Amino acid sequence: MPGPYSVKFESDVPLMLRDGTMTYADVCRPDAAGKFPGLLLRTPYDKSDPASRSSTLDIIRGAQRGYAVVIQDVRGRFSSDGEFYTFKNEARDGFDSVEWVAGQSWCNGKVGMFGSSYNGATQWLAASAKPPSLGGIAA
Repeated sequence: MPGPYSVKFESDVPLMLRDGTMTYADVCRPDAAGKFPGLLLRTPYDKSDPASRSSTLDIIRGAQRGYAVVIQDVRGRFSSDGEFYTFKNEARDGFDSVEWVAGQSWCNGKVGMFGSSYNGATQWLAASAKPPSLGGIAA
């Protein structure tokens, strides 16, 4: 994959879940034509916190290297609508979120997930729902 790419950042992109709940994600991706693999972090810790954007993976460096990095506030946390219940909705919501990323015009249909702590649990629970576009997780 060529690079480094210049980066496009989009804040508070709406991501609707199957039950109509609106969640919001920040997207940091190459500012270039083409489709790129997606990397998804689902967090209850505030997607706009600098630690969410750089502690596990520096989202700007990821985008410069050819990945579309998506950080989503999980249901009921920070910018996202709905009620937050620890772990309750993470499998279904994770499935929906992975498939949303895969279906975006800038994604090549392959999605990985990353993160630790609760963010890591969101990956395992999403993986248990077997979203077809999920290629791997890194907890």
